[in-house]
Amino acid sequence: MDPQLHKIAFAGLGAMGYGMAAHLARSGFSVTGFDVYQPALDRFVQESKGASAAKTPREAVQDVDFFICMVANSLQVTPLLFDHETGAVTGLKKNASIIICSTVAPAYIEDIQRMLRENERSDVQLIDSPVSGGAARAADGALSIFASGSKSHLEHAHPILECMSGKLYEIPGGLGGGSKAKLIHQIFAGINIAMASEAMGLAAVAGLDTKEVFESLRK
Repeated sequence: MDPQLHKIAFAGLGAMGYGMAAHLARSGFSVTGFDVYQPALDRFVQESKGASAAKTPREAVQDVDFFICMVANSLQVTPLLFDHETGAVTGLKKNASIIICSTVAPAYIEDIQRMLRENERSDVQLIDSPVSGGAARAADGALSIFASGSKSHLEHAHPILECMSGKLYEIPGGLGGGSKAKLIHQIFAGINIAMASEAMGLAAVAGLDTKEVFESLRK
């Protein structure tokens, strides 16, 4: 895929979203950004060569091939897509793709698909694609991405997903599989945090130098 041939709208220029959008722009994709926080939009346009900004999601998606959603949660995704006045879905061209990178409940992905049908937009190619890795890896295009959807939709979006990822996992089972994998991933992350906290607490009680213990454990 020649990046210059495909236009992307990117919503959600927060800590991770900003890095993802900026990396796509640096990689040659034409990226239009949207965020409710104007300073983030201004910074994106100033720092990303060839990038542009939009005032609403609907304006952002005019004539784009892919709409990437990286807002905080499902409460933000729904109006972003389906608001009667500013929602993106009405403005998307036929057969455009929506890539949901936000972390949402697996069942919510099915809700999006249902709402697309209700809005007579079954043509839209929906991809469930939550991400993990933090702001630094987002800016480097080195995220872990858990992508699910139909095989043809994933193939179509593969160059963009690959551009943003260090590790791209295509999860079988259709839509919702990516969010299920991310849910399990978050459980493991929480367990590791709890285990590390207990270990460091034990080290302190035992009278060890906790800094040295931490550095040893990191190795």
